[in-house]
Amino acid sequence: MGSFVSLGLIIFLLLSTGCTSIPAKPSKNRQKQLKIKTASKEISDFKEYQKAHNKNIPKMILPPAYQEISVFDGQTITFSAENANLYKVLYSISKLAGLNLIIDRNVEKNIPITLSVKDANLEDVLKIIMQMSGCYYQMEGNILHVKEYMRKRFNVAYVHSNASFSTNLGGDTLSSASSGGGSSSGGGSSGQGITGKYTLNYSSPKDVSDFYKGLAKNIKSLISKNGKYTLNRFSGILSVYDKKQNINAISNFIKQIKKQFNQQILIEAKILEVSLNKTHQLGINWESVGKSVFSPGDTLKMTQSLGLPGAVAGTMGYSSNNFNALINAIDENGNIDTLSNPRIKVLNGQSAIISSGKLIPYWEKQVDTTQGTATSDTQVTYNRRDVLDGVTMGVTPTIMSNGRIMLNITPISSSIEGEKEYFDENGKSVATAPIINIKEAGTIIYAKDNSLVLIGGLISNSVHKKHTQIPYLGDIPYIGSLFRRVDNVKEKKELVILLRIKVIK
Repeated sequence: MGSFVSLGLIIFLLLSTGCTSIPAKPSKNRQKQLKIKTASKEISDFKEYQKAHNKNIPKMILPPAYQEISVFDGQTITFSAENANLYKVLYSISKLAGLNLIIDRNVEKNIPITLSVKDANLEDVLKIIMQMSGCYYQMEGNILHVKEYMRKRFNVAYVHSNASFSTNLGGDTLSSASSGGGSSSGGGSSGQGITGKYTLNYSSPKDVSDFYKGLAKNIKSLISKNGKYTLNRFSGILSVYDKKQNINAISNFIKQIKKQFNQQILIEAKILEVSLNKTHQLGINWESVGKSVFSPGDTLKMTQSLGLPGAVAGTMGYSSNNFNALINAIDENGNIDTLSNPRIKVLNGQSAIISSGKLIPYWEKQVDTTQGTATSDTQVTYNRRDVLDGVTMGVTPTIMSNGRIMLNITPISSSIEGEKEYFDENGKSVATAPIINIKEAGTIIYAKDNSLVLIGGLISNSVHKKHTQIPYLGDIPYIGSLFRRVDNVKEKKELVILLRIKVIK
């Protein structure tokens, strides 16, 4: 009996020991957490080691998988020639260098070559000979192929624009006087006329704005006598067949014009109308504004180049502080009303037009009479003409080689002050025409990148009706007009144009 009890106890102990010796397998989430913890510790230890030893682990540099071997690598040559023709020199050099030689038949062979080199790099010697002869070479394996003419294609895609602008500013003054009395029809009078004319003319012919026409003209001046070229204006592809030196000149020229016409200028305009207060009826005191806002490096000048006496044009470095100070200085001269705040991007050398205002239509009656065999037919049409009551400004920015920006600016302010009606011989109205008050200016000014350009001095007079009445009494029917009054109030306004000019890199 005791032996059976001992045997059962042993079996129980074995079974219990076997169960506790097998550990539970961690879950997948637990395994992931352990890996993250281990990796984080390794990264932390690496950073501590790097910080303690002040070392930066260099980047691993792998050797290229494939590297082309040149026949010129490490090859030198010793050779001399005096007034030898090109063919003989090339033949001798290729024989010494162990190269095969092919010379195109259009290569001039009687070009004299004089040189003396000792242990000189073969590739450098060939480059110099090509420069002396005006040829070029290509390596095809171990074949030295010498050519005189090559073909190269250029992509000169450009916006297809052909525009022109013309602006005439100023007028004509005619004054005449007669003396001696008498009738002009009787021939007993003598007169003297005085004519004065002052105008500014800004014009850009269509030929100047035709990009491809100008490009073709320049290519003709750079190409050799036997060179040829084709220019596809639709796709902007230029193909040139010429000597290498001429190809290089054309390539450099195209790089320069691409650099120019790919540049853009951002123009942020703010057109202000200042209703002048009583103490500034002669206009904004720009001298005071210049002293309070403009720094010594900026410019603000009274100039006659604008076409108006007392007009101003100036530039200053742009910053939010300078701009706010300028607005505050202008605000001391009257109430500011913002007419327009446009923002436009312009390609270098192209013109931009900014307009603000309203178009007012006018109609003109046109009568066409067609004579027939027995009767006549009359056809009446009305032609519409729109007149802008507002501001128009043309700006043409050009980036100069020194980084400065040349601006051709022409602002025109027009306001309609009334209308005039025209009648035919029967007393019927045939047309109405506006009476327009125009202020125009024009200037060419230089500015730096990120500059603020100011134009002022465009003063106009306006008249508006002011209604006043005694409260309540003016609203009484029939007799209310006795307590109301309408006055014509004259007001002077000055147009101020601010332009921020910034080159887009």
